[in-house]
Amino acid sequence: MAVRLTRAQKQQQTREQLLAAAEALFAERGIHRTSLDDVAAEAGLSKGAVYANFDSKSGLLLALLQRLNEAGDQCDDGQQRATDPQAWQRRLGESFEANVATAESRRFTMAFAEFWLYGMRNAEARTVLSDALEAGRRANAAEASAKGNREVPTDRLAALVMALDIGIGLQHLIDPERVPAELFTAGLEMLLRGAAETAPR
Repeated sequence: MAVRLTRAQKQQQTREQLLAAAEALFAERGIHRTSLDDVAAEAGLSKGAVYANFDSKSGLLLALLQRLNEAGDQCDDGQQRATDPQAWQRRLGESFEANVATAESRRFTMAFAEFWLYGMRNAEARTVLSDALEAGRRANAAEASAKGNREVPTDRLAALVMALDIGIGLQHLIDPERVPAELFTAGLEMLLRGAAETAPR
């Protein structure tokens, strides 16, 4: 028996369809070459459905960035976090290598690059995007600070882990032979070892 959705649930479902369609098109075509008509058609909805949920393309973009922000506030995989540095390092490396070249990850990376450029040019979007990045850094810092008894600069360590993730990911998608995915794991190992060695005793 089909479950009847409430009006609010239907509206949320429509909103998610539009956000998913917009993310896919922004990745494929770029932000400036994608119209709201394109988003509506990709989602299989009317343009009126777009304006019922977002007042403009900028509003749609900000909603996508906010969704990224909210995702960053959640645990990355919903599983219990590792209890030691080696296990954490291994989990991050395995996750990166398994996912960096998937179609979903590739699409997200392309959309993220579009969001990044948009945020560089738009102050409101830049604030939302910076909050999303900070949420990701906080998640990394929380894990880093829970590992062992060494005092490490977890805020800087978290930013460097994110830099490795973004930087190696972008290079790998362009040049996978010369920048293999396992370079992230190797870089992470060197980074964490260096942080441990330079931490105050």
